[in-house]
Amino acid sequence: MLAEPPRLPHLSVVPVSRKSNTAERDGAAQGYSVEQVLHHSARRVRFRVGGAASSWPQLEQALSQAAEVKRVRLNTLAGCCVVEFEQGAAVDPLQWLQQLPGALPALEQLAATPAKTKSEAKPQEGEAEDDSFVPSRIILPVSSLALALLAGPLALPPLAVAGFILVSAHLSFKRAWQGLKEERKINVDFLDSLAVTLHSLEGFLLGPAMMITMIEGGEAVRDATQRIAHSANTDLLASLQTDVRLLVDGTEVIVPSTSLQAGDRIALFPGDQIPVDGRIESGEGSLDVVKLTGESVPRHAGPGDEVLAGFILLEGNLVVETQAVGEATRVGQITAMIESAPVYDTRVGNVAGKVANRFVLPTLALAGLSLLISGGNIAQAASLLMFDLGTGLRVSVPTAIMAALTRAGSQGLLIRSGRSLEQLVDIDVVVFDKTGTLTQGHPSVVHVEVVAGAHSINKLVQLAASAEQGLNHPVAEAIVKHAEELGVSAEECEAWDYRIGRGVAATIQGHQVLVGNAKLLREEKLEPATPSVDPELETATPVYLAVDGKVVAVIYAADALRPDSQAMVAELHRRGIQAHMLTGDVSSVAHAVAKRLGLRPEEVHADALPDEKAKLVQQLSQQGHKVAFVGDGINDSAALAYADVSISFASGSDLARETADIVLTNDRVSDLIVAQDLARETFGLVKQNIGIVGVPNLSALVIGTFLPVSPIAAVVLNNGSALVAAANAMRVLGFKGKQLAPATASEPATAARKPATTATAAPIQDEQEAMSLSALSKRLGVAHQSITARRKRGDFGHWIQSLDPAGYAWSYCDRSNTYRRAIA
Repeated sequence: MLAEPPRLPHLSVVPVSRKSNTAERDGAAQGYSVEQVLHHSARRVRFRVGGAASSWPQLEQALSQAAEVKRVRLNTLAGCCVVEFEQGAAVDPLQWLQQLPGALPALEQLAATPAKTKSEAKPQEGEAEDDSFVPSRIILPVSSLALALLAGPLALPPLAVAGFILVSAHLSFKRAWQGLKEERKINVDFLDSLAVTLHSLEGFLLGPAMMITMIEGGEAVRDATQRIAHSANTDLLASLQTDVRLLVDGTEVIVPSTSLQAGDRIALFPGDQIPVDGRIESGEGSLDVVKLTGESVPRHAGPGDEVLAGFILLEGNLVVETQAVGEATRVGQITAMIESAPVYDTRVGNVAGKVANRFVLPTLALAGLSLLISGGNIAQAASLLMFDLGTGLRVSVPTAIMAALTRAGSQGLLIRSGRSLEQLVDIDVVVFDKTGTLTQGHPSVVHVEVVAGAHSINKLVQLAASAEQGLNHPVAEAIVKHAEELGVSAEECEAWDYRIGRGVAATIQGHQVLVGNAKLLREEKLEPATPSVDPELETATPVYLAVDGKVVAVIYAADALRPDSQAMVAELHRRGIQAHMLTGDVSSVAHAVAKRLGLRPEEVHADALPDEKAKLVQQLSQQGHKVAFVGDGINDSAALAYADVSISFASGSDLARETADIVLTNDRVSDLIVAQDLARETFGLVKQNIGIVGVPNLSALVIGTFLPVSPIAAVVLNNGSALVAAANAMRVLGFKGKQLAPATASEPATAARKPATTATAAPIQDEQEAMSLSALSKRLGVAHQSITARRKRGDFGHWIQSLDPAGYAWSYCDRSNTYRRAIA
């Protein structure tokens, strides 16, 4: 039976009248409304508040008076309210909220679908853990240890202390019972529970108290390795909601985007983020689409073109006819895919339990044998039960993980859970988004080609930058930045005319200057210069510069590779890890970039939509691979949610950053290698700790079967090995990641490159006709293992020629064990 909603003062809902004007609407907004659910869990709901802000405190006060409400927090700046319910309240937060006076109709659909999603499940897990973490897992065991230590000096009743110790061990008893009931087997918790019970009843209190304290302390540390719940900004649909200009009978009415319906017409201006999927009815503009499609260069759009929620209008004015809103938009579909992704226990795997469970039955058998040999000495048999591996491993394994998570911060890594660190060890496929992940994510000038005229490079760049200054188009910004790097200052324009989707026509120092694409030149009756055939510029965007009616230069802007991308791909291949690149770009652009990165053709996936990225990750997982996905955009979020390990950047979109298990805070993609090295070193220490704990305990177990072992000796040995293993686990705090050396491959020259230097850039050792493997490896900028692995393949000559700075082909000579340059 759901609790009744509180009796509140009137909540004035201000409906959007499609026939009213702005003045009427402003005059009506005197109350407050409950507009949209931003996040909810079993005992908590966060929703957006609308209406007059002056009336919001009344809502907070009224909600606080409801019997089932524990706490209410109102954020007037963000326009949202958080309601937390009492633990025993039988409340469905969505239905409860939908019944409130002032709930908008849009809440009805949400309240009618109470199915648990990934975004809901994780906070609930955290809440369940929070309820039991402090009172039972930590306080009771530590209190039992304190009582055991003080029992002698304070003359406490041994039976009462023993009873308290048994109560403190209730979680061990619970896990033991679950093992018997659900898994139908005796686990290490059964062994621990038996040892605690026997020693407590024998009157030996210190041993079981210390044992249960270390066990539950280790479990608490393991719980601490679980992922922190997602924050509310993972709700992408909520982040797109804004006020829009609805066109009604030729007038503009400011309304919330949540109230829009299919067929509505909205007006958009520069800087607006589009909140709906639709089609342009009139106007033209330049759209920033990088976060949704991965295209680094803005897209020019005009009447009839499709626009998607999440696009940002950089330039121009548009009238858009709404076709889809909310969950029906492409962004809504991405959010739905994220929520339908599987939910995992984010704690590190129970390594201790898996290892210790293997020795449970042998330990029980040897303890039984000892009981027979000793003539029924229960204390002797109980001492052997102390030699289980569970205590030491339960302390040392989570300690290693927590130390690694702590150390990761100083290495430029934010690793959110123990599970992601554990999964990273066995990753055999890494899938990368291209734009913003393997590349910089924004265009930069990579080459300036002089076509005609007597102007210097600096003068040409100055003219182009002068015409482009003040524009927020990424290519224009790249040209202005390039001028700054060359130390060239922009001049004032005597006349200036910006043409959307084409470029700029300006008068500068008496010169008639055109800067733009081929459309602009053709409008001015000029023929564009022939694009460069340099394969390194295959993916670059040409920007033509014409001065006084003559095309004088072509400025090439491209989304340059990150400086460490090539070295990282080479290192992944050296480790036997596949590196796949996913991109929404066309196939020709994708393969050109892949060639520079050193990716194989089968590792390239072009024209990929967001749902196709997620499907590829799922397919690779179904083939038995451990898959990591690296991306930074909204369009990557669904794939991130389905990967075994998801990785993003601190500069990525909010949704990608919050979906990711690992965030590269230094924005270096090669830090992925550092993260895997940290994971491997951590689990290398875990294996060492298995030996540190296992060898002394198992040895003592065998010896104690035939020779008497006192309970004190058993406690010292068992707990001592646990402490040594924990100290060994802390060595991961000294981990230092090794930075990869930058690879020297065929990446287009940087912005400072000058045309005159492109043909004369001679590589080192060009005159040598033979060189060693290490020298050739250094020359090509690839690992020597890659050369050795490829030299027996038929395409070796073509492959190595494509990497050589001078385009030479090399062949391997068996007799001299060297590589010889082919002579034409």
